[in-house]
Amino acid sequence: MKAATTRRGLALIFALALLAACAAPGQQRAAQTFGQGVVGLILSPLMVVAGLAQGLAFLPYTLATGLDELNRGLMQAKAVSLEDSYKATYGVSLRDPRVDQRTGQVAGQSFGFGQHRPEAMSDATRAFQRLLISQGMPESKARNYVLVADYTHARGRGHILLGVVHRQVGLAPFRVRSKETGIVTTFRPENRGWSAPYERDDDGKLLDEVIDWAGVEYSVLQQDKAVAILMVIAAESIKSGKRSPEYWQIEKRWIAGETTAIMAESSGKVQKALAVR
Repeated sequence: MKAATTRRGLALIFALALLAACAAPGQQRAAQTFGQGVVGLILSPLMVVAGLAQGLAFLPYTLATGLDELNRGLMQAKAVSLEDSYKATYGVSLRDPRVDQRTGQVAGQSFGFGQHRPEAMSDATRAFQRLLISQGMPESKARNYVLVADYTHARGRGHILLGVVHRQVGLAPFRVRSKETGIVTTFRPENRGWSAPYERDDDGKLLDEVIDWAGVEYSVLQQDKAVAILMVIAAESIKSGKRSPEYWQIEKRWIAGETTAIMAESSGKVQKALAVR
């Protein structure tokens, strides 16, 4: 398994090198770090369109592009703007003096989306729902879309499996068998277990339908810009009608420890999409 993973990693790095070599004159060479980012990769509007179609796995490929460039690319793609995402997530405009135009960090505030807080993902979900409502979605419908995460390897490896789901009960408490303890438990938004996806509740009723998912480096969520982009891509996945029933098998592999392999596979699909264009 280790040798196979290594071969896949080397193959992807070689493919990325070829992509960089074929890039337009204004684009820099790129170096891949699985799930974390592509150093020096500047996205063209066409690459933004191609990347959005790949869903949340596109997130690491956006991190090297500046705020203005990325926002223009999103608007040209007729996607949710980064401007709208910053307003919904942080309550500020991109041009607000508190926003670092190079890094995208918002000064003077700590939002804690990438911190080990039980309510981190429920806070992110509320921000995400505000974004959906700002785009014209009725509040009654927006409350059923939830950002979720599997934290199994967040501390030990620094890897997190992110997703956006349609949750039948929205922000309300629900009763399921805990993935950590195996005990039937009622979870509320302030509980860490609430932020995990569950296919069915304790009564066997459908609870979560996975829209999209991606494995990334947990540290990425400490970047305000990355969280705002995550919101944009998740919203676009909903708009496009995307569904990801394969998630439940991916989650089993993730929990079993195949985090690097899963991130490499996702990166390969995105790289292929960008190379086609």
